[in-house]
Amino acid sequence: MKKKYSQDEINNILMSKKLDDFYLAIVENKGELLTDEEYKEIKEKEISYDNSKEMVGDLINTINSDKDLKDYTEELMKVLFSVSQIRNSAILTIIDDQIYDIANIKFIDLNRNKIIHYDNLSNYYTNKNARVKIFSKEEIPGLNENTALIDVDSEENIHSYENSYMKQNENDDLTDKFLVEVKGKPYILKKK
Repeated sequence: MKKKYSQDEINNILMSKKLDDFYLAIVENKGELLTDEEYKEIKEKEISYDNSKEMVGDLINTINSDKDLKDYTEELMKVLFSVSQIRNSAILTIIDDQIYDIANIKFIDLNRNKIIHYDNLSNYYTNKNARVKIFSKEEIPGLNENTALIDVDSEENIHSYENSYMKQNENDDLTDKFLVEVKGKPYILKKK
């Protein structure tokens, strides 16, 4: 059973880690049907590959203008987003046996997501231009409580990384390789 952590516990763990304990990564969903909560969180994000926001907008307009389909807009969009290869960039680290996404402030559900690209953060940043820092709700209005995040002097390296790898054609699941590299031992995903 996975341990539950309070945000304070997570903050303390993250603050004690060195910069080279963090990894820039691209995370992709495994194409399973999203829960309502996951869909609500992800529907504002861009679908990768050729499925642009414009295409999604066109599809919504088509569905809404069809008298037989317009009552099912949310359900149809949920299916579309579920089967599309939705990707997001992340800064990952390990907390206990779990992968924590510090950029998106959540643990990665490995039954639903996979890592398709990763690099050590210190390949792009050093202690001179990046650090783990506690941010408050006042500093970042979207936070619910004080939260440890990666603070960088410039996000240019992160944006460049996203541009290079977000739309890559390969989508091999590198999660096991990531866990072996970070934890130094094989890791078996426990099925739900």
